[in-house]
Amino acid sequence: MDKKRNYYPPRLADRFLEFYCLPERLEQIQGDAYEIFYMDLEERGLAYARFRFIFHVFSFFKWSNIGFSKFMHLKNNNGVMIRSYFKIGWRNILKQKGTTFISVFGLSCAVGCCIVAYLFIANIWFKGLNQPNKDEIYQLVYTTEEVEGPVTYGTVAEPVAELIPDNLNKVKNHTKVLMEFPLLIQDNESYYERSLYVEPSYMEMFQYRMEFGYPGALRETDQVILTHQLSEKLFGDINPIGQELSLVINGEEKLYKVGGVLQDLKDMDMFNFELLVNIESHPYRTTDIPLKDAWSNELWTFIQVGEGAEIDQLESELDVFTQIQNEINPDKPYTKMGLIAYSDIIYNVGKIERGVRDFLGIGPQILLGTIGLFILLLAVFNYINLSVLMASKRLKEIGVRKVIGSKRSQLVFQFLSENLLVCFFAIFLGCLLAGFIFLPGFNDIASKNLQIDLFRDKKIWIFLGAMLLIVTLITGLYPATYLSSFKPIRILKGNQKIGSKSVFTSVLLSFQFILAIISMVAAIAFVQTNHINSNRDWGYSSADKIIVNVPDSKDYVPLRNKLSALSSVIEVSGSQDYVGNWIGEKEVEMGDEKYSINFLSAESNYPELLDLELREGRMFNPDLITDTQESLLVNQTFLDQFGLEFPLDQTVTIDSADYHVIGVVEDFHTTFFKNAIEPMAIRASSDSVFNYLTLKMNPGSAESSMETVKKIWHETVQLGLFEGKLQTEVFENEIADVNGVSKLISFSATLSVILALLGLFGLVSLNMTAHIKDYCIRKVFGANIEDLSKKLLKRYVIIWGIAAVIGSVFSVFFISSFLDSFFAFHSGVGIIPLGFALFILLAVVMTTVASQIWKVIKANPAVILKSE
Repeated sequence: MDKKRNYYPPRLADRFLEFYCLPERLEQIQGDAYEIFYMDLEERGLAYARFRFIFHVFSFFKWSNIGFSKFMHLKNNNGVMIRSYFKIGWRNILKQKGTTFISVFGLSCAVGCCIVAYLFIANIWFKGLNQPNKDEIYQLVYTTEEVEGPVTYGTVAEPVAELIPDNLNKVKNHTKVLMEFPLLIQDNESYYERSLYVEPSYMEMFQYRMEFGYPGALRETDQVILTHQLSEKLFGDINPIGQELSLVINGEEKLYKVGGVLQDLKDMDMFNFELLVNIESHPYRTTDIPLKDAWSNELWTFIQVGEGAEIDQLESELDVFTQIQNEINPDKPYTKMGLIAYSDIIYNVGKIERGVRDFLGIGPQILLGTIGLFILLLAVFNYINLSVLMASKRLKEIGVRKVIGSKRSQLVFQFLSENLLVCFFAIFLGCLLAGFIFLPGFNDIASKNLQIDLFRDKKIWIFLGAMLLIVTLITGLYPATYLSSFKPIRILKGNQKIGSKSVFTSVLLSFQFILAIISMVAAIAFVQTNHINSNRDWGYSSADKIIVNVPDSKDYVPLRNKLSALSSVIEVSGSQDYVGNWIGEKEVEMGDEKYSINFLSAESNYPELLDLELREGRMFNPDLITDTQESLLVNQTFLDQFGLEFPLDQTVTIDSADYHVIGVVEDFHTTFFKNAIEPMAIRASSDSVFNYLTLKMNPGSAESSMETVKKIWHETVQLGLFEGKLQTEVFENEIADVNGVSKLISFSATLSVILALLGLFGLVSLNMTAHIKDYCIRKVFGANIEDLSKKLLKRYVIIWGIAAVIGSVFSVFFISSFLDSFFAFHSGVGIIPLGFALFILLAVVMTTVASQIWKVIKANPAVILKSE
């Protein structure tokens, strides 16, 4: 058998040789390579022959053999070709303004939503990584053996920092960081502000942009540096340098001057703080404490390494600190000390106790990411559908290009180039929408300060570039490959159709409808749940009541007496906690069983002051000593969950003391509705000092009396933060959070419907334009409007029906699970959310198709058919 007739040299290698080789040398070089290939084929086999051929092709790739004129010609041709592609693309955009607007608007809305989601997630995962020295900074940590196994802590003994200069090589800087919440007093107003007590070297290791003052202000122990937000809160828009404020820790007050104000951090600093203070001014620094106690005090410690530092070597040098700690404080031994790179801190959240970061907010990230993905999918499906149908006007162009020699790859590249233009405009408009509409709205809802910083944030450019590339390929690859596959003969004969019966476009449209249904059901169910919960009976009367905190036991009696003397106050009651705040837990014993319950100590009149509804038994009687020493009130859930009936034939043991249940009250909400009602017991305590006072006011006077109550409180409590509020406001923060989520979901649902409407309108409009002559011919032959309407409407009603079934099933499953994770009490996914969502989508379908049927009704067959 003649192998030469059956086997050939590698095709790609052969083409590469033809591509680069000079024409006058190609015949000789290619002939020699072929001859060697067939000789090797006879002697050594096919694999060896192909390998040698490839080797020879690359061995001939020399300066003297390369035809540079080919490259220059190719480069020039490519440049002209690419320019022509973009020029054609621009002309098509101007020619098809309506469909281009739908595509660009949809994609830009999706891009804007994705930018908001990206900035929110990036603020968590990339926070602080714009620090110039981030690659040189490390945090000291230690590991210790505990009952559950090895545990790593982000704080180390305070004296470790003093030993760093003498024991660690190539460390050019270090700082201690202690977080505190001191009471800040300024102009007779008080606040608890998150503060970092640091060494002056902190401002050298971590660099910040200054709005006023200078970073070296912390070298003075009586100066502090404020964030932009705190400065604005305390002093408004004025320059606060030199202004005075007081910080109180453990009852010790110190006076400071403002030495600097940081520029807006834009949520991009690793540490969360409002105030920077020199650690030497902290009260504990002025107190002599035993050595062992000093090594028991822990705080964050950071080092900045110099050039050429070996991290493994530094970690081995930390063994000295471990040895000293274990000798001085054997009750708290370290297993090992180590270093965590500053840029790796975020990835160790959950692995390190008492770390700089301890919360990632995975739930909100998933929610925002899902919303962004939903909107992006809707926009992409819109664009793909419209792109395929828009090509019906360009079939002859495609056919002519193929006839004159255009390759399929060239047509694909042309369509992708045109698509790149559309996506570029969408990205640009999406940035504007995000910057001026979406981000301000989201910041207002979520109390964030996210901004698009194109000048300092390099990662946003990477994100936008990646999105441009991905969206261009996803939206353009299928239409480009599909349209370039048409046969020129079928196109030019008029046999090639891009009709309304495309399975692929139907599938994409069905997905759009499904996503729109899911988002609408989520929004309606969430709004319905909010409405139900806003009208939910709390189980007690919250009207006309003011809660006042008591910071110190010595202030309790004077504060109670002064507030009781107010004419608008009807009754006063003290309590350790208050309904609406965190309620403490206790373990109770009944017989041989132990249970965990919520437990509240209060004065005997507290249940009646809140107007708790008595179900069985009686309330506390303050005149009975037994009621203030050994009696309990419980809620109905207490009986239901433990399978008990009133009256109980047994006592309840709490903290080794026995109590009798004298009454049962109806269930009431001690926390927001996302939590179920827990078993609860109220004890009428004989204590004369409580943490809170609840004032029952004259009807309608609570809000107007708040300033008077606050004034009396400040006159009585010299150093403290007034945390008084109306009982009606106890769920204020939770309600604001839920309303924020509701607005986000409602926004996404509204946008989903708009995108579905625009996509459907564009789809039906293009189909109508493509088949308008068919409809006119039918009219000429006597078809009535009803027949034409049925033909046009049938497809979209079927798609709506399929989407309704699938979307309803997914909504019931996913949205119900989402509501279960968010609320203990919710409306669920019932007839109302599903019915409204399906009706709205059906109305969109009917209205859109009806608008196009009207075109058929108004069309003049004579005018339209004459153009044929």
